[in-house]
Amino acid sequence: MAFPQPASKTRTAAACVSALILPGLGHIVLGKIGRGAIIGSVIITMFVLGFVMQGHLFKPEEGEWLTWFFSFLDTGIGLPYFICLALDYGFQVQPEQAARVTFEYGNTFLSVAGALNMLAVMDAFDIGIGRKA
Repeated sequence: MAFPQPASKTRTAAACVSALILPGLGHIVLGKIGRGAIIGSVIITMFVLGFVMQGHLFKPEEGEWLTWFFSFLDTGIGLPYFICLALDYGFQVQPEQAARVTFEYGNTFLSVAGALNMLAVMDAFDIGIGRKA
């Protein structure tokens, strides 16, 4: 089995940074437009559905180690997280929001979207170095 030609180190690095900024963009930089569009649309859809289900994003709080873990997962989504942070959107939890049945599902969708994007960055890296087609 022949391995594909690796991309240049600069292009691989650009793909990884692009994928961290916006889901799917790293694959597009590497010429995998279909794969990038699917990855980007699925991850962004999960992110949006997390808000539709009344989930919230996490910020790290001193002394609360679990908020650091979920903040790490949430930041994996990239630019959308930082836009929400700048607009202070999605971080405050209202009592009626937390009482909804879908609240925890929304939190999970937001965290998993970030984790999936981190996996997509690693996939873009593997494609860039020629380990994967």
